[in-house]
Amino acid sequence: MLRVGLVGCGWWAAHAHLPAIHAHPDATLVAAGDPDPSRLSAVTERFPDARGFATVEEMLAVSDLDVLVVASPAAFHAHAARAGLLSGASVLVEKPFTLHATEAHELVGRAASRGLGLSVSLPYQYTAAARSVRDMLTTGALGDLVGVHAVFESYTAPLYEGDVGEYLRRVNRPHTVAPLSSTYADVAVAGGGHGQSQTSHVVSAIMDATGAQPEHVTGESVFASPGMDTANAISLRLSGTAVATVFSSGGALPGIAAQQSITYLGTAGSARHDLARATLDWATADGASGHVEPGDNESAYPNGAPITALLDAVLQARSTGSEDDLRRLTARAESAARAVEVIEQLYRPESTRD
Repeated sequence: MLRVGLVGCGWWAAHAHLPAIHAHPDATLVAAGDPDPSRLSAVTERFPDARGFATVEEMLAVSDLDVLVVASPAAFHAHAARAGLLSGASVLVEKPFTLHATEAHELVGRAASRGLGLSVSLPYQYTAAARSVRDMLTTGALGDLVGVHAVFESYTAPLYEGDVGEYLRRVNRPHTVAPLSSTYADVAVAGGGHGQSQTSHVVSAIMDATGAQPEHVTGESVFASPGMDTANAISLRLSGTAVATVFSSGGALPGIAAQQSITYLGTAGSARHDLARATLDWATADGASGHVEPGDNESAYPNGAPITALLDAVLQARSTGSEDDLRRLTARAESAARAVEVIEQLYRPESTRD
């Protein structure tokens, strides 16, 4: 039985990670950490085998963990993930991975050198459509990639002003545990607004699918307050032959479905990945075409899939001695680290941008 620890007992842990851990037949939550006693007790009462701790240091000092889930606010991701890896645990980090690229790359290197799994919770990448477009780009089915165009709209703008109630009204999905207003509205905690919260999704998806390096980044943002953005427009030069554009906004309103799509244009074909519907449409120059729908019982946003995949990879390594799946997850965390490079540019003063 895998021993799992959780850092951060807030709304997303309650909504995504804890149900997935509970549903896994070979994992159990044995430790939970949060500086807020009420949030912490809510988890330890629900999971009686879990001991409660105020800090990650206290947790790791007495808990022999196989996996650590880091679901604290963004500013604390790097510290908790590093502590987990140093203790010998494989680590899942909620997105955004880290606030700074140097931190992200350091964590990837540390995990790889220790043979540990490091994964970033990016559920859009765990659908049949995402796997298909990744395979097409890896095998060259679209020819040489020339351009990528992405639009990612969401309903999150109220969060950047601390209006959690309005956000929940817009998404029409009440949660038993709601986000704290400071999680998204305090720059010191969130590290920024929409770029960290949402643009990180779509940029990470592009980096994961293409395997590319961001060679040149320019971007502009709309700021609701200092450091707290609500919309971004990014232009990227990717390694190889491709350029990419990304428009992302949290200002979608109920009544019109938010667009969330990435189009990949190659010399021998094109593919459009609809993240919101988890579908893929593709066509190639030889006249072939296809359509990918969500798999059986597959959600368009399988929020429990990242932790399940990491737990399965740790189990595989334990039972067979093969670390292949752990290495694959850590390699994909490197793609997420490249996305951090891009997002970090949005929060730099204009005079210091590349």
